[in-house]
Amino acid sequence: MSAKAGAKLMCPTVPLSNGRHIPILGLGTSHFGGYSHSAVVYALRECGIRHIDTAKRYGCESQLQEAIRDSGVAREELWITTKLWPDEYGYQTTKQACLESCRRLGVQNLGMSGSTELNAIPISESF
Repeated sequence: MSAKAGAKLMCPTVPLSNGRHIPILGLGTSHFGGYSHSAVVYALRECGIRHIDTAKRYGCESQLQEAIRDSGVAREELWITTKLWPDEYGYQTTKQACLESCRRLGVQNLGMSGSTELNAIPISESF
């Protein structure tokens, strides 16, 4: 069923312990295969995707800002996850990396920040 057919498609969510809900499906924006602006806009607008999974290393956070705007989906409806690399671990470095991702994405906050290699530095120093 298309969103144009009348029903607004929305991805199901699961509750977290803090009361927030995270969509069960996320749109990966990895650079493998190239970034597709129209695919991101289509997924948000027509398929009901509300979870975007990205990372600074993918090189598309600024483009995602445009795709979110072009999709017409309200920011409050989106869950945005970005990932950190080992060179971004440590309290101040992690905080700065998240703030820079927010700036590139054009958002005030992230739904979640993940990491790729947790053994590089003690978790308590980053999160």
